[in-house]
Amino acid sequence: MYEMKTRVGFSMVGENLELPLTGIINFLQDCATFHSQDTGYTTQWLVANHRGWFVTDWQIRIHKRPVMGENVTVRTYPYKARGALASRYFTITDWDETPFITANSLWVYMDLDRSAPTRAPEDMIKSYGIGAPPTEDFGGRKIHFDGDTETIEQVRVDKTMIDSNGHMNNGKYISLAESLLMGKGPFNFYRIEYKAQAHEGDRLLLKSGVKDGQTLVEITNTDCEPYMRLEAIKEE
Repeated sequence: MYEMKTRVGFSMVGENLELPLTGIINFLQDCATFHSQDTGYTTQWLVANHRGWFVTDWQIRIHKRPVMGENVTVRTYPYKARGALASRYFTITDWDETPFITANSLWVYMDLDRSAPTRAPEDMIKSYGIGAPPTEDFGGRKIHFDGDTETIEQVRVDKTMIDSNGHMNNGKYISLAESLLMGKGPFNFYRIEYKAQAHEGDRLLLKSGVKDGQTLVEITNTDCEPYMRLEAIKEE
């Protein structure tokens, strides 16, 4: 287990002073990144060795949204690793351990020269530590949506959206998706799939559809091949 203590800042929240999904995912990704950083497998090491960890799936459950000014503890629990794939469970609580967020995730270790998965070094996995899997039920990883979607807008990927791996940052997809979810919901469970990487200059189609209580946001290229899919639902 690895944890970081932080605080919800004004620059992170929306007009309702609550932490949006973008901010939640940024906390989770930062926690995983700092874990790697503190074991010695820093972002700088990964860049120099043309390697990178990429999240492919999220299942995020919101028990209560953190608000402006709250102190939070973000924890990550690596619990499975095999070949190029690794799984992490996350929690976000207040400093009194009141639960805000729980999340499950799947990551793939990539050879950036070949743009292909590669086995993670054994010493790296040992340094992260492997614990017991979560007992919480997140359901399946895959999104199943058989409704229709419509294109809401088009966006061009610019330099501000690119991260150190030369691809569009994962959080940028979520920010775009949230713009299509505004005024809908409320939602307290999200299932997210990253399917491909967008690069500077690519044109994105932002699509949305609703069927049987499922709200889907899909970001695709101009040939309608998906970069990211997001399902938002209200759990009872």
